[in-house]
Amino acid sequence: MSAGQIKNIEDLIPLGDGKKIVDYKIKHLTAPGENRGSVMLKVDFTVKSPTGNEEIHTAAKTVPPSELIQEVFNTPVTFRNEIAFYKKIVPLLQDFQRQHGIEEVIDFVPKYYGSRLNLKDDEGKVDQDAVLLLENLKVANYDTLDRTRGFDLDAAKLIITDLAQFHAVPLALKLEKPDVFEREIKPFLMLWTPKEQQRSEMSKQVSRLIDDIEELKSVKERILNAFDCNFTPRETRETFATITHNDCWVNNFLLKLENGKPVKSVMVDYQLCSYGSPARDIVFFLFSSVQDDVLRKHYDDLIKLYYQIFISTLEQLKCVTTPFTFEALKEEISNEARYSQFGHVTFMLYPIFFPQTEVQANTDCDALIFDHKIPDAHKQKFVSLVNEFIKRKWI
Repeated sequence: MSAGQIKNIEDLIPLGDGKKIVDYKIKHLTAPGENRGSVMLKVDFTVKSPTGNEEIHTAAKTVPPSELIQEVFNTPVTFRNEIAFYKKIVPLLQDFQRQHGIEEVIDFVPKYYGSRLNLKDDEGKVDQDAVLLLENLKVANYDTLDRTRGFDLDAAKLIITDLAQFHAVPLALKLEKPDVFEREIKPFLMLWTPKEQQRSEMSKQVSRLIDDIEELKSVKERILNAFDCNFTPRETRETFATITHNDCWVNNFLLKLENGKPVKSVMVDYQLCSYGSPARDIVFFLFSSVQDDVLRKHYDDLIKLYYQIFISTLEQLKCVTTPFTFEALKEEISNEARYSQFGHVTFMLYPIFFPQTEVQANTDCDALIFDHKIPDAHKQKFVSLVNEFIKRKWI
């Protein structure tokens, strides 16, 4: 869907009595290639009220125009699931917190305005008229950071704190109200895995990358074995199982800075949410999106911070925390690092380090994601990833 072509977009904005939309403008919100699984548009509404005009600044998420990308991301399912996350799951989790007397409920999610799957506004097929309308965080001075640089320690602490709450609140709800979790949340959680042909192509590209890095040639077979085994579905480990985001990389966190320091983070893109171990998100976030020197010096500190917030959140929600020991969490992390996240991070380095000049020059950058000269920064990050996983006996 191109800018200016969202049909009946004004119908998605809820207005109070005496208010009326008198104008709106639509522009592209993100640069080409920065949101591969959707099109993001900026929609600014002018609303007339009895006291004068006001502006409502929103971000509209629409389905990707490419049928290939829709197939890759399973858009008919994932777009529906993301709408359900904002419309149903977030209010359910916030109400659950309030029932336990918590006033500062989870707030690292953009404000939801409205959505539809199609112009019939029914529960039928997701089509090209599907729209998810959210708060435009950039107007509130939130922004993404340089995806090739990653997060510093302050940003990593902020985000790992939010992740701990994101995982703990639905886990507490599952433990207290398993029937509600099963009925109201779990139907909208689906683990996405690449198809066999995609996995085969990805493995070939990783093999070529290793051949181009002298210091990794001696462990090529070890790396490829670890990469290939990561895409085999495994039974869910129930103790920690909760909602997982599954796409916790730089571009899916918007930060607000004050005097150059991050003070607030918002997490976006919930289309790939699944049911599984929170360690998926922990490992993927840390090794795909945190600066290498920060990770080397502060990995243990960040894991301890996550655990502290995770346990305190469960305690606020009156959960028995005995099963959730720190040793059990470290075992979860090791398990997901070995069996799901090495391949996930390895693949994600391609879009993270895809040259921005090529993104801007090619509208179909997904077709080129592997077909370009690998930047040195990508190679260095991959070497660091491999070394860290070998050091920790994860591969």
